[in-house]
Amino acid sequence: MLGAMNDIVVRKMDFSFPEGLDPVVVEGDPEESFTVLGLSLLLPYLEPYLIRTMKAAKKQISDPVLLDQAERFSAQEGHHYRAHMRLNTAFDRTKFPRLSELEAELAADYKRFSTEKSLRFNLAYAEGFEALTTAFARFSFEGGANPAMREDVGRLFAWHMIEELEHRTVAFDVFGHVCGSYPYRLIFGTYAQWHMASWIRKVTIYMLSMDTEALERCGGMEGLKQRQRMKFADMRKRLLPRVLRTFSPWYTPHDISFTSDMEMMAAQYSEQAIETR
Repeated sequence: MLGAMNDIVVRKMDFSFPEGLDPVVVEGDPEESFTVLGLSLLLPYLEPYLIRTMKAAKKQISDPVLLDQAERFSAQEGHHYRAHMRLNTAFDRTKFPRLSELEAELAADYKRFSTEKSLRFNLAYAEGFEALTTAFARFSFEGGANPAMREDVGRLFAWHMIEELEHRTVAFDVFGHVCGSYPYRLIFGTYAQWHMASWIRKVTIYMLSMDTEALERCGGMEGLKQRQRMKFADMRKRLLPRVLRTFSPWYTPHDISFTSDMEMMAAQYSEQAIETR
């Protein structure tokens, strides 16, 4: 049974990772490992951009409740990208010399969006990201934890996903409050999802091309194709419908509530946090 919507809790966590961490963080699955790391590498550039966008939007928010939610959204995102930076500096990058170049390209994109694009564009981008992560978080939690993923990496992503669900309505509400427009949200929210996914895919393909030894250990190209067939079937069945629903003019994240399991996980992370507010 679905529960009531939780408050947005800002948790300061203490995640740590061993230096020289093997980049195959999902045992037997280098492509999923590199996709996970691609997402983690994206976040220290994306989430400061979201914080800048929300800071600009707050000047136009007249609702004190929404203003408080926007501030908590930014505080959660700040803790997220700092935690992911710890993972990103811990894993062994020696086989991947072009990662810094790819990160620089991404940083330039987000700097350009902040300085050259309208607030309306940036809010639509933020909402597109939040709609996608909400859909993905629900897909992930309903599928259960991946037992092949390193426990410390899995904890980081589970904490991040539970907080994405906590603040799932904020970007949607701020966009509606400040500028609105369903067609604009559809066009530029979809662009945001393409922009992020294409960068992560580029990183994944690059890392696979540079770590052929990991790929061979896991069945080579035939093993990769088999794993992809299984994943794509599951994603078509459970993830794709949730993502497509966000394109509807009647979509609202207010219709999405926590399950009791999600509420329990959120409470556990609150207990484990260094501090909360």
